[in-house]
Amino acid sequence: MEEKQFEQALQRFLHDEITPGELELFMHEAGKENRRGAIEEVLRSRLENKIDQGFSDEAHLQQMFAEVLTKAGFCEDGKEPDAVPVNVIKRFSFKRLAAAATIIGLVGFALYFFSSRNRNTPTLGAIQITGQSKDVMPGGNKALLTLADGSTIVLDSARQGSLSQQGSTTIIKMDDGQLAYMPGLEEGAVMYNTIVTPRGGTYKVILPDGTKVWLNAASSLRFPTSFSGAYRSVDITGEAYFEVNKMRADDRNIPFVVHINNGSADGLEVEVLGTHFNVMAYNDEKTVKTTLLEGSVKVSNSNSSVVLDPMQQAQFTKVNNSLKVAGDVNTDVETAWINGMFHYRDANLETIMRQLCRWYDVEVSYSGPVPEDHFTGKIPRNITLEKALKILELSDVRFKIEGRRIIVTA
Repeated sequence: MEEKQFEQALQRFLHDEITPGELELFMHEAGKENRRGAIEEVLRSRLENKIDQGFSDEAHLQQMFAEVLTKAGFCEDGKEPDAVPVNVIKRFSFKRLAAAATIIGLVGFALYFFSSRNRNTPTLGAIQITGQSKDVMPGGNKALLTLADGSTIVLDSARQGSLSQQGSTTIIKMDDGQLAYMPGLEEGAVMYNTIVTPRGGTYKVILPDGTKVWLNAASSLRFPTSFSGAYRSVDITGEAYFEVNKMRADDRNIPFVVHINNGSADGLEVEVLGTHFNVMAYNDEKTVKTTLLEGSVKVSNSNSSVVLDPMQQAQFTKVNNSLKVAGDVNTDVETAWINGMFHYRDANLETIMRQLCRWYDVEVSYSGPVPEDHFTGKIPRNITLEKALKILELSDVRFKIEGRRIIVTA
């Protein structure tokens, strides 16, 4: 990426206008040592921009900025940060403070996180890791593939290249770790495979029709090794993001159908042609959410159905078996996980902790009432659990790690 292109991407990142396709390349480039000067120059410029009007209490802002950087590990406790001149941040708005923390973090790890309900100056605190406990590492590419004959392949440790032959379809583990199903020229027997990601796992698979599927932690995908007939059908549990490839036969489009929690009382069906959408259907969540990014989908249960346009979300509430449409949904929040981020908009603590537990493969308990704080911000998924909790501690919530359990206190 040329210098000018990098600076333009940096500006789009700051304005939250960067596309998912650009983000991966930008994050890779931002981690390079020769990009640090450009990052600091853009950041200084934004800090000194007279248009950015911020807090009137300069001392309060300086303290908050220092504490953010201390939490992130970029300066020592009690010392002013040297990455940005503190004497110019008096014009720096709260939103730009978050962006600054993010850009500075790109040198080590990107982050910003603030409570959207509690605007008091956060107090610094250390995460307690008791006894022989160790910090918990983040999840990664982990999955178990079950073949048609019941045999299994541990994908994270499997070699690259051809893994198995299922009928006329060859299963290949590609250089970047994703799984691809390559159909042969002749139709073979239809077999079914299942990919299961554990807690702390994620995986990407390219289906025989070219459809791309990302699986989040604690999820499963069951699918045929070749598609034939009047429609294409797969089954999922947990969370998955789909980029469905259009498929035609006899001058007609072949629908793609996703069965969600098939056979259960809260089962749903999503029918599409060619589109991008996300399904979140964990058993421990009260609502099953289908979020549409491109195209059109029809979401149905046993009682009703809805048709979605882009930026809309079908919400199926389990307790009363109701299905409704929510408009103008922030799709970046719903799909941040495929780009290696947690992204929250006014999320309560219980929602956040469920996501962290699935990704870090830990349990959570609450010492006293569950804090009612709501949060807005981003946390990268590639940092350790302790660092993730430190970001949350910028509010008044406190955490303790005991083995693989998080204890939350207000």
